[in-house]
Amino acid sequence: MIAHDQSLDIHVQLKSGRTVMSGSIPLGDMATIDMDSVRIRVGSEHPYAVSVEAPPGDSITATTYTLRSPMRNFTGVIPPDSGRWFMNLAAATSFWKFGRDLRSRVQDVKVPLYLFLGANRHVEIAMGVVGDLTETDCRLIEPESNRALNIHTGGVQVAFTRYHSSGAEDGVQAVTEHMYARLRASGDDGETWLDVMRDFSEQTRARFGRPDVVVPAAVEPYWCSWTDWDSADVDEELVLQNVAAGVALGVRNFILDDGWFGPGLDSSYGVPLNIGDWSPDPGRFPDLPRLITSVGELGGRLIIWCAPHAVGPASDAFRKQAALLMADADGRHLRSETQFFSLCLRSEEAREVMVDVCVRLAQTGFHGAKYDLFNWLPEEACESPDHAHDLRSPIAGLRDFLRRADDAVRAFAPDYVVELKQNYGTALLAPYGTSMRAGDAPYDLTTNLQRTLHVQGYTGLAMNDYQSFSPTDGPESKAVIVGQMMAAGIPAYGTDLAHLDDASRAVLTFYHDLYHRNLAGFARYRVPEDATCTTLRVPSANEDIVFLLENAHRCTVRRRTTVVNARYDEHVTLETYGSTVAVRVFDCTGQESSSLRLSPGIHPVRVPVGGMLHVDEDGSDA
Repeated sequence: MIAHDQSLDIHVQLKSGRTVMSGSIPLGDMATIDMDSVRIRVGSEHPYAVSVEAPPGDSITATTYTLRSPMRNFTGVIPPDSGRWFMNLAAATSFWKFGRDLRSRVQDVKVPLYLFLGANRHVEIAMGVVGDLTETDCRLIEPESNRALNIHTGGVQVAFTRYHSSGAEDGVQAVTEHMYARLRASGDDGETWLDVMRDFSEQTRARFGRPDVVVPAAVEPYWCSWTDWDSADVDEELVLQNVAAGVALGVRNFILDDGWFGPGLDSSYGVPLNIGDWSPDPGRFPDLPRLITSVGELGGRLIIWCAPHAVGPASDAFRKQAALLMADADGRHLRSETQFFSLCLRSEEAREVMVDVCVRLAQTGFHGAKYDLFNWLPEEACESPDHAHDLRSPIAGLRDFLRRADDAVRAFAPDYVVELKQNYGTALLAPYGTSMRAGDAPYDLTTNLQRTLHVQGYTGLAMNDYQSFSPTDGPESKAVIVGQMMAAGIPAYGTDLAHLDDASRAVLTFYHDLYHRNLAGFARYRVPEDATCTTLRVPSANEDIVFLLENAHRCTVRRRTTVVNARYDEHVTLETYGSTVAVRVFDCTGQESSSLRLSPGIHPVRVPVGGMLHVDEDGSDA
């Protein structure tokens, strides 16, 4: 890391309307600046502490931190993002054009970090702000793109504008945040983007967050009623069929998704929504407590979907809670694109209503909940004359709701499973759930992998979006799909488990057996072993599990190891150390296809597509 080649400018916006600018400060130098009664102090140790104090009688409403690094050659960019769309700006040239202005708001909370990847695909430049949760504008300044791309200026310059408030008041008296700025030194191989994002996230968590909640049950595989069904067709019988089949395959968590109460978001726009009442559709779910008991007797857990803020125009809640809904200054309710109204996160009274929704569902006996649709909050600010705002920041309101809901439910259900979604992720929101799901990516294996890996940038409790199988997917393809999911996070299915053929059931049983044997390891961060994160290792207590994804082929073995061939290539290169090892090769259904003994060295081995190989000490049972 080279510090003095990077610089910082600070722009302070005061509530009085005055602005103060620091001028360029070389990072690595300690600095104290007093200007117009505003004091700015910059530390010399990474991440560089920046403290700003307002003059008496005034307050700080926003700080803009502009970081600059020298230009390098790049092979990719990971911009500030929630993890849902970063891949669309991965090419540097596209990023210069289309990634210039990015906003972190409650609908899509972004990690405030730019990562520029060098020629070896490791991080060349990292620039970000380690700070508390707040609305943030992220802007690319240099290279400028006007009538042409002006690359000749020789630098990469980004700015973070951070908005500050205290409760309902705009502005704070003082703020301390930390500049995360790294530049790969010549001769240093650098680190993967996943490792750097984790370091940034752990720095953020240590100063402004709390540890993740690890509930072992939440790490077990999931099935969800959403992907392959119209929600109107999901009923008690369908759920129980999939629970019975899923438990036999090693699936334990079963999500009853949107639409269990009436029309779901997959209904046409002409259908009025009754979302917000949270009472089951009596025709399809006549007795939810009985269903919960039946799922438990089969060996599963029933997890209920809800969007605690959502209120449909056809719901009783709309009439009862109208005063707490987001509205404009004239009291006209704001409606999201999905055609429901939203309880106001900036209102303490509205947040308490949302917490009560979560508590009542937990008291029904569900084993967990999936909190959804905060990404569909209206973009307009609430100015309702009908309720008070105790918070100025909607993001602060979301965090306060999630904290209150988590504390209230865990007071009587400490092992409650809570699935959150990466639009409201980052290291500072993840601890209010027990898993963080990648955004919707059904039948899109590459996007699902990328999104789940992004979640791995701040929590090991990453969960795949619900994947399914097409009619043309044979056992090998199903094994690759499952292996790719396990490589990045908790496996999750949106497919009909009750009608899988025998070979497909054998695939899932084989893979889930490996997963359950090493469950504690799968709750932790995946370890990338190459710059592109296509070789991922899960260190477990008894063995290492190494996943080879597309274009990966080499695996280093230093202890008992299972290698998962989650790609369409049978050629694997093993590098072994120490003594002679015993290798057993299995196909995708768990049938042993070959065995051999290997002395220390580099060896080519053929592993069937979707298959595995077990490496152990020579003569022991692998």
